[in-house]
Amino acid sequence: MIVLAYREDVQPLMAALEKERLPASVQRIEYSNEELTYARSSRLLLNHRLAWEKAAALPGYTLICESDFVPCRGMGGFPVFWPVTNARAWGYLYQGSPRLLALSEGQPVHLRAHVSATVAYVINATVAKILLEYFNHVSATYGLTHYFSFEAFLQWFVTGKGGAAYMPWRHYGEHGGLPNAEHASIGKLRHGGEHHADNLMAGLHFLPQYARQSTVRFLLVRAKWRLLGIGRLLFGRWIVRTNVYDLSFGDRWRMFLAGAARLAPRLPGLGR
Repeated sequence: MIVLAYREDVQPLMAALEKERLPASVQRIEYSNEELTYARSSRLLLNHRLAWEKAAALPGYTLICESDFVPCRGMGGFPVFWPVTNARAWGYLYQGSPRLLALSEGQPVHLRAHVSATVAYVINATVAKILLEYFNHVSATYGLTHYFSFEAFLQWFVTGKGGAAYMPWRHYGEHGGLPNAEHASIGKLRHGGEHHADNLMAGLHFLPQYARQSTVRFLLVRAKWRLLGIGRLLFGRWIVRTNVYDLSFGDRWRMFLAGAARLAPRLPGLGR
């Protein structure tokens, strides 16, 4: 597992991962004088690229997370949520505002998803090499000097190379940080680039940074984003139609029910 950082304090995160018995190393990037002039999003992309280079040389799967990821308690024992028989499958532990592309056949049912946030995800060497191709594509096409939301287009590039992204029924952690100001001022993203989990697999190891040490603020933010997740489902923004999957009415109905199940209260016999 690789934790991406620059100068952030990652001690709470590393302590949580140690409790989960997830061996992790901190990758603190050092920027050149020229790189320090790049857009903040581009500097983050450089850090991800270093992790992709490492993952491309490793066997099995590598979990990569940013410094503001807050894991759920018990994450080390949570189930694998992507088909490991597919060498080009990968997964987002945290998804921000996810959309559903399709449901897998058979059991267990896997959620084929569209996700933008790169807060926490798991890849193998095959997918890592595709992501390195994506870095070269972004560098050559858009450059790194100016703002570019690399996360928004990353998954579509990988999909075009045969990759398939999946997500768990509930987030395995939370985005605990504050939004990058570039997303609001330049990218004009919805909610000013702020994003959080609409559900959680379990309680968090520690209060996120956005809570500012206030449990009340934390609960208010959590309630807001849960309601936004419910709204996304009810107003038809949960399911994404693409030319990759030919969805019948029955498919879309099952996808809607899957969305309802993942947002249902965690009571005996309900939700997941």
